[in-house]
Amino acid sequence: MDIVTGFMIWAAEASTIGVLLWSRWFYERQPFYFTWGTGFIFHGVGVGMVAMRGTLPDFVSIEIANVMALAGIGLWVAGMMQFDRKRVEPLVAIPSLIFIAGMLLEPVRTSFSFRVALFHGAASVGYLMLIATVLWGENGRSQTRRVFAACVGVQVLSSMIVAIFALISQPQSFSAGTDNSSFVLLLIAALCFIAAIMSGSKLINERNEAKLKLLAVTDPLTNLLNRRGLIDEFHMLKRGHSGDSGLLALIHLDLDGFKQINDLYGHQSGDEVLVAFAKIGTAAQRGRGSFGRMGGEEFASIMYVANMIEAASVAEAIRTTLKHQPITVGEHQIPVTVSIGIALAEIRSANLDTLLSTADRALYVAKTNGRDRTAIGTENDVSIVPAVDHADTQDVPVQASMTQQVAALRRIVAIGK
Repeated sequence: MDIVTGFMIWAAEASTIGVLLWSRWFYERQPFYFTWGTGFIFHGVGVGMVAMRGTLPDFVSIEIANVMALAGIGLWVAGMMQFDRKRVEPLVAIPSLIFIAGMLLEPVRTSFSFRVALFHGAASVGYLMLIATVLWGENGRSQTRRVFAACVGVQVLSSMIVAIFALISQPQSFSAGTDNSSFVLLLIAALCFIAAIMSGSKLINERNEAKLKLLAVTDPLTNLLNRRGLIDEFHMLKRGHSGDSGLLALIHLDLDGFKQINDLYGHQSGDEVLVAFAKIGTAAQRGRGSFGRMGGEEFASIMYVANMIEAASVAEAIRTTLKHQPITVGEHQIPVTVSIGIALAEIRSANLDTLLSTADRALYVAKTNGRDRTAIGTENDVSIVPAVDHADTQDVPVQASMTQQVAALRRIVAIGK
């Protein structure tokens, strides 16, 4: 097999991979599939046109063909940027521009060996850009990305060796440069090409697996954590703060009269209310924990807090924000309130089942004492958090008296108002 035949095989394989990636894009509509597919098509067609030199006009088999092959490498870099959800930079055109600029020089344009060296030098630059994109992308330290970068690195080395050999031996055509070393380099390049494709496939599989795991712990309507995700977050917070002396707070929130909202405005409007409330709850976390949807109109927050007052302050911020900002759905201004139950435990001894039970009990007290309230549950009692917007109903009986900490919270809330 001569080197031209090798080029044709390479071109056929690259073009086939490009078509397969296009078909994947047709079903999934992920832009990186289309970009990668286009890159393989460009590279394959370009290499094939190079191999057909003598059959095609020189301008087509030299200028256009090499620029297309290098543009394919640039598109691989662009696809990697899209894969990592980054903006595609114009720098991806550098490999092609290097060749175009080099061809403006008379000695390069008229010398086969110089053109070969120019192409492989430009290709090396493109491969180095691809390595940088892979290693500096999201999760760049993953083993798969390192293997992928290593495969491309061998390709860089191979291209640089070809460029140096072309400058030293000064071949005048592909047949003149055909020797054992050329076949060895072509074989190495082919093997690295296959290994890089396999590594890239694994990257895609890992991303799909991560996406499935995320879907398993995410509520599809609000994009918040679901019940399972909140359970995982509880264990993560407990492990992350195992040496601290603070508290874990579980805040259970239930939108008041949500069935009436669905009945009056429709279920689609009800969904928009849930989404709007999810944004309010998420904004109140400020990095202290996670906000999630337990199901229906029930939400929960799991947070690391210093004391009871901090947990109650977050809950009251959510409650008062929702109360004073009616949610706009179409032409309707929908007033919405929320009842909240809070449970706390020392981080070392926190038990999720106990926290859930206590928060549910506190939420029940908030509901039965007029709704639009926050209640804090402890092991023995439940207390309504005093709030200035309920100053006229502060005498409503509750199941237990307020603790000293809740009394302190009264003063803090009053000052904040």
